[in-house]
Amino acid sequence: MTCNRHSNPLTLKATLACLVVSVFSLFATVLQAATGFSGVSHVAANQQDDPLDLSISVLVDGSGRLLIDDLLTSRLGQEWSPLTEPSLNLGFVQSTIWLSASIPNFARGSDYLLVVDFPLLDELDVFFVSGEQVVSHVITGDQRPFMQRPFWHRDYVLALPDEQFEDLRVILRVRSEGSVLVPVRLWRQDAFWAQEQSTLLLKGGFIGIMLVMVLYNLFIYVVVRDQSYLYYVGYGVSILLFQLSIEGLAYQYLWPQLKEWHQISLILFLAFSVVFHCMFTLTFLNLPKRLPAASYALALLISVALLLSSLSVVLSYNVSIQLVTFLVLPTLITCMSVGVYLLYKGERRARYFVGGWFVYFFGAFVLTLTRMGWIPVNELTEYMLQIGVALEVVLFSMALADSINIERREKLEAQRQSIQNLERYRSLYENAAEGIYQSDLDGRLISVNPSLASMLGYANPAELMTAFSQKEITEFLNEVDYNSLIRNIMEKGRVHQFELRGLRRDGQVCWLSVSAKVVAGAQWGNDAMVEGFVSDITQRKRNEEQLMFLSRHDPLTGLVNRREFESRLHQALEEVHHQSEHHTLLLLDLDQFKLINDTCGHVAGDELLRQVTVLLRQLTRGGDVLARLGGDEFGILLTNCAEDNAIMVAQKIRHQIQSMRFEWDGSMFNMAGSVGLVTIKREMDSVKEVINLADAACHTAKNSGRNRVHVYDPEDVHLASHQTHMQWAARISDAIEHDSFMLYVQPIVAVTADPFVGKSYEVLLRLNYDNGIVYPGTFLPAAERYNLMPQVDRWVVQNLFKWMENNPKKLSGVADVSVNLSGLTLGDNEFPAFLREQFERYGIAPNKICFEITETIAVTNLSTTLKFIEEFRAIGCSFSLDDFGSGFSSYGYLKSLPVDYLKIDGVFVKDMVASDIDCAMVESINRIGHVMGKKTIAEFVESEEITDMLRRMGVDYAQGYGISKPYPIDDIEVFIPATPRHP
Repeated sequence: MTCNRHSNPLTLKATLACLVVSVFSLFATVLQAATGFSGVSHVAANQQDDPLDLSISVLVDGSGRLLIDDLLTSRLGQEWSPLTEPSLNLGFVQSTIWLSASIPNFARGSDYLLVVDFPLLDELDVFFVSGEQVVSHVITGDQRPFMQRPFWHRDYVLALPDEQFEDLRVILRVRSEGSVLVPVRLWRQDAFWAQEQSTLLLKGGFIGIMLVMVLYNLFIYVVVRDQSYLYYVGYGVSILLFQLSIEGLAYQYLWPQLKEWHQISLILFLAFSVVFHCMFTLTFLNLPKRLPAASYALALLISVALLLSSLSVVLSYNVSIQLVTFLVLPTLITCMSVGVYLLYKGERRARYFVGGWFVYFFGAFVLTLTRMGWIPVNELTEYMLQIGVALEVVLFSMALADSINIERREKLEAQRQSIQNLERYRSLYENAAEGIYQSDLDGRLISVNPSLASMLGYANPAELMTAFSQKEITEFLNEVDYNSLIRNIMEKGRVHQFELRGLRRDGQVCWLSVSAKVVAGAQWGNDAMVEGFVSDITQRKRNEEQLMFLSRHDPLTGLVNRREFESRLHQALEEVHHQSEHHTLLLLDLDQFKLINDTCGHVAGDELLRQVTVLLRQLTRGGDVLARLGGDEFGILLTNCAEDNAIMVAQKIRHQIQSMRFEWDGSMFNMAGSVGLVTIKREMDSVKEVINLADAACHTAKNSGRNRVHVYDPEDVHLASHQTHMQWAARISDAIEHDSFMLYVQPIVAVTADPFVGKSYEVLLRLNYDNGIVYPGTFLPAAERYNLMPQVDRWVVQNLFKWMENNPKKLSGVADVSVNLSGLTLGDNEFPAFLREQFERYGIAPNKICFEITETIAVTNLSTTLKFIEEFRAIGCSFSLDDFGSGFSSYGYLKSLPVDYLKIDGVFVKDMVASDIDCAMVESINRIGHVMGKKTIAEFVESEEITDMLRRMGVDYAQGYGISKPYPIDDIEVFIPATPRHP
């Protein structure tokens, strides 16, 4: 049976119905019934059933202007080139191609068909020629109406002319923007249609597999809502439509009237297959999380594919199809490489994924090479893409199913793990030392653990839950704290270490630290709940309160300390400035405290301070501020008390202290106290000023005979002197901070013929203040009065050592440098360590330093002085006893002091020329010093006569204005004498 142009074509609806509901074994029968090929009787297979490959010659028309009449002339006959293959495969060419083949004599009439088995040819003109005459002309191609084809077939099927011609030839004119593949064959009609049924069966199987996989996974997507399935379906539909288009089936059955759409569809379906392929890979393998770089690469390929699909409207088909075809290869390589990498890394779900990509890659690779004309076309290469795609979609579907199984197993494992975690959590919940609770958003308890119940004094959680359900929350927690806790949780969703006060079951106050957050509460039947952890911080809060109390109070007496007192005094000063309040400050100093401390010990002194505190509490009001400022000094702020009343209170305090009798170990002591009184006024700017004025008043009271009250008077001369000291004390502190002191030196020279290497110097201190030089006699008394001498001595040592390090040439001519040390400095336990650190830091040789200590200081602190001298004399330092002869026990203590030099008091030296007594004193001191092996130095040497007398007496060294006035240390000149001065 033959099929002609009047046969009914398969409709799209019928084709889809057959592909969806049929199995492969019934597909051929349904398709045959639909196309009218029923009851066909086939002849036995033999050579006549095989297609006949014609001997073809080809002519390439680059201009595209040749006509059939031009080809029929003999002058063009030599331009034809014979083909060695049965089909022409030129790939993408733009030229017009002419093919010519002779029809065998036996293949004439309606028993044979001429078939061009490639549906993607834009223009195909077929000329049957006898001699130089065209006997039949057929115009066809996929850019020409499908209904005009002689046979409604996806390929180009033509019947041979019925007349008999001895030299019948067929000439084909081909022009196409796509790949040019022209397989020309002669078929017997019955063999061709029989082969066609087998071919349709194969293609239908492929389409059926694709549709089954697409519909199945679409159903799965509707159920599970996994985007991987949706992209799989999109890819399956795209690749199916692309395959239908490339096979010509789409043009035959889906859009036979839309020849313009036929070319664009190939580009769009191929591009969208790339898009969905990449998107499937991204979601299925979760690349954004596992391999961000690969996800960026695939996103780029998706963007390129979408761009090409958009440009296909404006670009030529030839350019578009080549670009999209070339895009397929990097896409396949990227996706396959990602799958292989994840499979190598142990990702189980990549197994079927890699297999699917491999078969598709192989099929697409073969098809691409075929369409490019790089490998020949045969039955295997022709169907390789369908085989690869069919296997790919099956393997991808298996991968999705396997993914479900993996996820199911993972969920089961997670469920098992959750159960274990729940059991572990329950164990931790029940046995945790920290309190744990859950409550609803209104604060009603849902559950508590035993620790929280015990923390609040209940025997078990049930008892606590019952109590909470029967009482108001304020009976358990401070209402303000609780409301603040709930507000913070509701606003921020969580709180961390929120502290609130609570009440235990027995009514005792406790402190709790709560860390809580809002969590899902599905397991309790609530949309949300609060879960929190509670710690008992009662002991810590008590410790903090104790530390806070200690930071503000004196631990011995319980009174406020200086820092807190100054804060209260500052508040009182503000009230005077802004509210015109009347406040008065009293400063009390006990007159006999040092005596009791020295004779009876610190324990007795502490007891005395406690008794005085009790007395002061009895004599002051509740609103007054009573403080111990340090040692035996008390501060009393009389609030809302005018000066007259304050004087009465001060006198009463003085009288009561005077009446005290302090007894310790059988000894009785009479007490007394000096009180300084200052009325706080608006013109007073600071707390420091008020305290300084009160201190000055108290100091005046002590200097005026003690055991009295002195009221501050700006016109008081004694107060003015004390204030001057205070001012200089402030200037000294500022000078230390800003390096306003200056180092001067005065030379010490040999009186007798005692050569030494270089000169000796005594370091003297000057203060640069108000653009002038201030001498030590002006500011050192203030430094001693306010205990600033240790800081001053440290400044001198540090800056002297720094100068010596920076002036090595000048230092080489210096025998040694004398540095004066005060009694407070020698009594500073930290000064020796500071001094050792300075020697090491600046690399100063100890034999370059001589420390001067006054006789009075040495005798007063004999043990401390001896220890200091022994420590630094051992490393090479020398010592000089300054102002020797001014004390009453000098000769007796001199035996105990291992000093190197005796510095004769200048009081005797300066008048020795006119006074025989002073001359005898100098001579006596010099003789005793030499007997003890010590060198002598005379100071205040102001004339040549004094120098001569010292020389005759045998005094070793002299210092004074008669030798040299002091000058800045930087003015020391570089010179190197013979030998050093040594004791």
